[in-house]
Amino acid sequence: MRLVLVTQDFPPRRGGIQTYALELARRLSTRLPAFAVIAPNTDGAEAVDRELPFRVLRSGTSDTLIAAAAPLLAELTFKDGFDHTLHAQWSTLPAALALRAMKRLRLAAVAAHGRELLLTPWQAAPFAQCGYDAVRRRTLTSADRVLAGSEYTAGLARALGVRDERLHVTRYGTDPARFRPLDASALRERLGLTARPVLLTIARLVERKGIDSVLRALPAVRRAVPNVCYVVAGDGPERERLGALTRELELEGSVRFVGPVTDAELPLWYALADVFVMPSRSEPPDVEGFGIVFVEASACERPVVAARAGGVPDAVADGISGLLVTPGDTGELAAKLSELLLDRTRAAELGRRGRARVLAELTWDAVTERTLQALG
Repeated sequence: MRLVLVTQDFPPRRGGIQTYALELARRLSTRLPAFAVIAPNTDGAEAVDRELPFRVLRSGTSDTLIAAAAPLLAELTFKDGFDHTLHAQWSTLPAALALRAMKRLRLAAVAAHGRELLLTPWQAAPFAQCGYDAVRRRTLTSADRVLAGSEYTAGLARALGVRDERLHVTRYGTDPARFRPLDASALRERLGLTARPVLLTIARLVERKGIDSVLRALPAVRRAVPNVCYVVAGDGPERERLGALTRELELEGSVRFVGPVTDAELPLWYALADVFVMPSRSEPPDVEGFGIVFVEASACERPVVAARAGGVPDAVADGISGLLVTPGDTGELAAKLSELLLDRTRAAELGRRGRARVLAELTWDAVTERTLQALG
C-alpha cells in the first residue's frame, strides 16, 4: 500500500482534525512502504514540515485545497506509483475518484468527522444547496471506505447513503505516554489554587462547548463545595459573553479565564483538574463528533463530566471513565459535578478506569491499526 493522506486541516493550525491527521500520519509513515501528505500552505508550515519524518506537499489554502490538491495527487500517482488515498474531508475526494476511474488508484477512502456531513453552506439558496447535498452524497457513497470517528458520525454517513460494508468506525485517540498523570502542585501554587477543588474546561470558546452551562450550574456547585474554582483555558468568540455571564451570576471569585495554553503545556493543565468538564451541545451543523479532549483528560487520570450529545458517548464511557448528563440540564450537571468533587474516591476510580480504557483501545496506535484494517 502506497498511501497519500490529503487533508485540509494540518499543523501548524490546531484542532481536533489537525491532531487526528498528524498523529495518524506519524504512524502510517512507519507502517507503509510509501507515504505522503498533501496539505494547505500556511504561515509556519515550513518549520513544521522540517521536523516530520515523511513527505508533506503544500499547496493553496484550506479552502482552495479542493482544487489545488488535484495536480499534486496526479503527480504522486503517475510518477511515484501511489495507489491508495485517504482524505480527511470528503471535499478533496473527487480528484481521487477520477484517478481511480483511470485505473491509477486502487482505493480511495475518506474520513468522516460529523460537522461536514451536516453543513448547509447554501441554505439561503435552496437550489444551490440541493446541488451541494447531491455532490456530497454522491462523493461519499462513491468512496471505497468511509472511516467514521464515532458511532454517531457513522449514523450520519448511513443517512447519506453509505453502505455498511464500506463503513468502519475507527474512532480517535491520544498518546498516553505524553498525556499521563502528573504533579500539578507548582501550577496550582502559581494560580493560587493550592487548597481549592478545580473544575477545568480546555476548549475553543464557542457556544456549543457548553461553558455557559457550567457557569449556570456553578452557583449550585458552590453551595455544596464553597471553595470550588472553575478554570477555563482557551479563547474564542464567546469570551466576552462568558465573562459578562460570570459577572451577572456574581461568580468572579470562582471562575478563572486563563486564555489559550500551549500544546506542550496541555498535560500539566489536565493534571490541575479535580474534574474535567465540557457539556457540549449539538447545534447542527456544529456537533461534537467525538471530543479528543475527553480522552486526553482520561489519559491523565482525570474524571470527566460531559453531555450525552453527538459522538461524546464514544469518548466518555458513562460510569467508567466519567459521567454523562443531559445537554442543557444545569441541575443534573451541578449534581454530577458536586458528587465527584465531594466523593474523591469515586472520582479517582473514574480517572483510573479512564486511563485503562485509553490504554486498551483509544491510543493513536490502536486508531492506526483500525485504519489499516479498514483500508484492507
